[in-house]
Amino acid sequence: MTRVVFTGPHAALAAALEPGAAYAGMPPEGAVAEAIEELATAPAPRVAAPVAGDEVVDTGAWNLPDPVGLCLEEVRELQAVIELRISGLSG
Repeated sequence: MTRVVFTGPHAALAAALEPGAAYAGMPPEGAVAEAIEELATAPAPRVAAPVAGDEVVDTGAWNLPDPVGLCLEEVRELQAVIELRISGLSG
């Protein structure tokens, strides 16, 4: 089974929204961490780097606003957009 590994500025949030996914990069902070906690799911694992066989999704290519410094409401809005992007990955 191929694991999806998210990279880029929205990696932690995207991985939290995709069951079985992981992320590479900095751990979430601030409103992003709070939004992830609200999901009430097990946190996605953080990996040092993707490995052979992983499907890598670079969230930087999504051209979304950087989540650093956003308030919780803005992160929730961003989360809705990310959910749509993720739903388009499998189809």
